[in-house]
Amino acid sequence: MFKDYYACRAWLEGFIPQTYTRKELGLERISYFLKLLGNPQEKFKSIHIAGTSGKGSTAFYLARALTISNFKFQISNRKAIKVGLHVSPHLVYIGERMQINGRVIGLGRFIRLIGELQPVVEAMSGSKVGAPSYFEILVAASFLYFAQEKVDIAVVEVGLGGRLDATNVLTPEVSVITNIGLDHTEILGKTIEAIAKEKAGIIKGVIRLSGNQVIGKKIGVPVVTGAGGKALEVIKNVAKEKNAPLITESTLQREDREYYDMLRNVKEQIDRVNGNKFWVTSECLFLVNLALAELGIRLTDADQLKTFTANFEGRFEEIDRGIIIDGAHNRDKVRVLINWVQKRQQETGNTKQETKIVLVCAFKKGKDWKGMLRLLIKELDIERVYATQFYSVTDTGKFSAVEPEEIKEFLISNLKFQISKIGIFDNSQETVWEAVNRKQETGNKKQILVTGSLYLAGEARTLWKSPEF
Repeated sequence: MFKDYYACRAWLEGFIPQTYTRKELGLERISYFLKLLGNPQEKFKSIHIAGTSGKGSTAFYLARALTISNFKFQISNRKAIKVGLHVSPHLVYIGERMQINGRVIGLGRFIRLIGELQPVVEAMSGSKVGAPSYFEILVAASFLYFAQEKVDIAVVEVGLGGRLDATNVLTPEVSVITNIGLDHTEILGKTIEAIAKEKAGIIKGVIRLSGNQVIGKKIGVPVVTGAGGKALEVIKNVAKEKNAPLITESTLQREDREYYDMLRNVKEQIDRVNGNKFWVTSECLFLVNLALAELGIRLTDADQLKTFTANFEGRFEEIDRGIIIDGAHNRDKVRVLINWVQKRQQETGNTKQETKIVLVCAFKKGKDWKGMLRLLIKELDIERVYATQFYSVTDTGKFSAVEPEEIKEFLISNLKFQISKIGIFDNSQETVWEAVNRKQETGNKKQILVTGSLYLAGEARTLWKSPEF
């Protein structure tokens, strides 16, 4: 048993690979690990979510919608449903990855849970499959926690890719693929089609059973997607091979389309209620509702508002007046963030001075950080840039941040940004503090935008939200 959170975290981080490649992926280790634990993933129903961008938000709002709807799912005799949520990575506390009905696992319970897994993990070190990775241990911990707490259904976000991701041991009620973009290309492939093939690997072609009876036709698990173009064609082909019903907005029947036309009006209401504080994308709203419809759930207008006006931490989050934290970490996410910032500025009628932005940025190695930075500089009125780095340990390695000097050099050489308007710091919290102090000293109304990585977002948030440990 671990004496405290720090000892627990240090033990877990010892299972992070020194170098992370495609070889680290696969289902053999996690399947063996879960078998030793009694296959907890088979003791609750699930919804599985993959995609390049928006899968975390979709998982968060889908779990919230299920909780609010209090759908009994035909197996619960309780007055209230229990909904699990697994997301990754975490912002500050590892236990953020495993939640039930919106409540993160308690610190003491988390330490005990990892303590339960410790002897099994260490015994696996000498097995033919070897010890599980950091991510695999946390996936198994989430599944064991959900099984122990007897959740009715869990919403599970894929970590990386889909086909070979540790979460892909699930046989869900519904699969969701948000969209497909170029990310993790060194592992998933260099083209949209290759990446789509990996994401589509979560589509299951299984027969759905109730006791010993086959329900309806021998069909696969329904898959809902917001993907388009070449990616959608790949997903269509895989769904056809697996005989899995594919649901997109274009496949809806007339009566369903009337319902989703109504959702557009709901989206406008949500935007009005949210004002400038929170924001949910149209894609997220529609995917959540398409997935719910497959489960026989249609939210009332009131429940829609209650679901989508909640704040998903680290995403479009105004942590303090004029200080926005967002974990955008690829070009697709950055485009959405830019649209949100511009829309926010238009709606609030900001003066020219108030539209100027001080950017605090850090990026993970291997990401298209240059493309992200190019978009931010081009589309927003950025007056000053603070380049920094994060020290948070990632699922795929330690010391994974791009060096601040490298960011500075790119800004000067490629984007022709003035050297006098660039500041570099080795510590992300010091960087944010400097930006905030400068804003307060000058008394200006410029906005501070902290973005480029979820790990940066997590470190920055601790200046306002202290963790339990």
